[in-house]
Amino acid sequence: MRRVWLLAAVVLMLGHFGMSIAQAEAKPKKLNPYTGNQDAIKEGRRLYFLYSCNACHGGTGGGGMAPGVPLIDDEWKFGSDDEINFKLIRGEIPAQTMPAYRKENMTDDQLWKILAYIRSLYKGDPSRIDW
Repeated sequence: MRRVWLLAAVVLMLGHFGMSIAQAEAKPKKLNPYTGNQDAIKEGRRLYFLYSCNACHGGTGGGGMAPGVPLIDDEWKFGSDDEINFKLIRGEIPAQTMPAYRKENMTDDQLWKILAYIRSLYKGDPSRIDW
């Protein structure tokens, strides 16, 4: 009987450990409701220029004035998923150099549309997409 309990405990432990590995390897949530929405992407482009994102990141996202990094490649300092980029634009990531656009300046809806536009510009490795 003791062996049965021990075996059951080991199986439960392995099941829990396996679940943790799967969770750690899971991709980030796709939070942007506008990903792939052509009307939202068009509006995001308009907002990208309205909020002068182009001043640092260039008119087509390829980079511009320092320290504005390119938005079209697959080199990301803080990560690439939508949640990270949302927080980055909001100024919620320590050690960032980008000006923070807070809620009083840009609505969440506008920010998601800008991110949808930026995603449409991506020219990096397709296997690295996590949005």
